Amino acid sequence: MNNAEAESGSLICPVCQQPLKRKEKQFCCNNNHQYDVAKQGYVNLLLPQHKKSKQPGDSLEMVEARYRFLDAGYYKPISDKLNEFILNDYLSKSREAASYHIADAGSGEGYYTEKLQQHLNTAFDSNPPSQQQGALKRAGIIGFDISQRAVKASCRRTKSIQWVTATSSHIPIKSDSQSAVLCLFSRIVPEEFRRILKQDGLLYVASTGPEHLIELREKLYQDVKQQAYNPTSTLENEFVTLEPSLCSNIKYKIELTTSQAISDLLLMTPHYWRATESAKSIIKNLDSIEVTIDVFLTGYRPCQE
Repeated sequence: MNNAEAESGSLICPVCQQPLKRKEKQFCCNNNHQYDVAKQGYVNLLLPQHKKSKQPGDSLEMVEARYRFLDAGYYKPISDKLNEFILNDYLSKSREAASYHIADAGSGEGYYTEKLQQHLNTAFDSNPPSQQQGALKRAGIIGFDISQRAVKASCRRTKSIQWVTATSSHIPIKSDSQSAVLCLFSRIVPEEFRRILKQDGLLYVASTGPEHLIELREKLYQDVKQQAYNPTSTLENEFVTLEPSLCSNIKYKIELTTSQAISDLLLMTPHYWRATESAKSIIKNLDSIEVTIDVFLTGYRPCQE
């Protein structure tokens, strides 16, 4: 049994919310609702009534742009800091807990999910389970996204993560089952995140700061507002913010020196849809650009009942 097969035990049927069990190339529940595993390795648990379009989420062009850009390492410091926070929690809990489960909500093409798994597996491999007393348990990860195109791209990264097509408004994961939930530049659904998290679980949200891509935005718009969305305002009824040492403002500059990288950055942001065609053509014709990365990685824990 690989990691993905083991982690699939956290999944529930999107129709009746009963546990799903995997039988070869299919998931099914006790009510005989069945979901085939695609040849790429993912399972589609997104019900038609939960779609707002035939193919919701990112387009193939956007997915491939993000895949190339993230693989080039431009956002690696964000991944590294997230991995550090989750690893510390994993090491503190995994020896006592029966398991450590992670759900990446809106996992996109899987860059952060895969990097986190690699980081945790390195820790696990350095603490082999043969040391019976207090041995680590291998972490299990589910990555889900509403974009089937993004989920298919995730499967190219690794088959050892359980990839799922699903929406954060109806997460097909058991209640009180996850040790950590990640929401990285994705839609925040406090009630669902709280439902699937264990009482001592952690939620990490990545959001953009006021200077994020400011140089790019100044070329796209006449009036640039240096304002940042604060996820705490959305989460405060269900979650409390962790202490400052467990949160981070990740800020640095990157130099893009190819038209492909510049085009990919534009395409993977909401600005591609907001900016005028004339403004986007200016960006696409640039030879190089230096841009600021300004990201908040904020940790939360569920409010005590």
